[in-house]
Amino acid sequence: MSVFSVEIKKSLQLPYLALLIGMFAISTSAILIRYSDSEPLVIGAYRQAFATLIFLPLILKDKAAEIRSQSYSTIFEMIFTGILLGAHFSFFITSVKETSVAASVLLATCHVVYVAVLGWIFFGETLTKKAILGTSVSLCGILILFGGDLLDNPGNFMGNIFAFISGILAGLYYLSGRKLRKIISLPTYAFVVYLFSFISMFIIVLVQNLNYENLPVYELQLFLLMALIPTLLGHTMQNWAIGYLPAYIVSISLLAEPVGSGLLAWLFFHEVPSFGVILGGLIVISGLYLVILAEESN
Repeated sequence: MSVFSVEIKKSLQLPYLALLIGMFAISTSAILIRYSDSEPLVIGAYRQAFATLIFLPLILKDKAAEIRSQSYSTIFEMIFTGILLGAHFSFFITSVKETSVAASVLLATCHVVYVAVLGWIFFGETLTKKAILGTSVSLCGILILFGGDLLDNPGNFMGNIFAFISGILAGLYYLSGRKLRKIISLPTYAFVVYLFSFISMFIIVLVQNLNYENLPVYELQLFLLMALIPTLLGHTMQNWAIGYLPAYIVSISLLAEPVGSGLLAWLFFHEVPSFGVILGGLIVISGLYLVILAEESN
């Protein structure tokens, strides 16, 4: 092996390590949510409030020059994207409370399929035969998951519905943010989007008169961990790795989140997914894999 080959191998080790850390960090999201006794919207609002504060110093560093330089239409698009993210978190966190962790995370991860389908519907993006096949396989897996879980755990049905909706909202969020990320830096984009995801959820917290004051320190610590580990560490590691690795490799790593979250739920809560969730989940992941490969080749 040449010196050049050794150097390339070494240079790729760090991005893959970062991707591995990111995968684990993101998998902790549902686990941290389960440990909280607060209302889902309160959890989401605090999580995004802390995430916004983390990015605030980076914005103040240049006196928000990048934000002030954007057009009103771009600002509005970022606000709308933030509202979509807030809606996604609202449904996802609720689903984690009302169904198995594996089913919740799996259905939310299906945003990969929804992005492909929504891109075709709204923007006329081409769907290859492989993407259509992958989408069809994933949808079959989702039906099996719903049907199997309905027979084994009928009490999880609404939780699965919420998770399914959260996946669609995540797809809309990624679709909305895809164009913005080409023209706006990550700190500015994250700050504005996280800020308005917090505001949108906090408004509903106030309207519904949910308890958000005088919470135990334990709860606040959980919210901070949610902002630091799955949000900051997890997504930042993924965003950094994508600069050194092929995009499809990073996308495929997302498929590990339902597996990682399911294993952590088994470890911490002794939660074993139903047969329908396992069978449907394997089919869904197979379909998602096909869609990701189709997106890469496209």
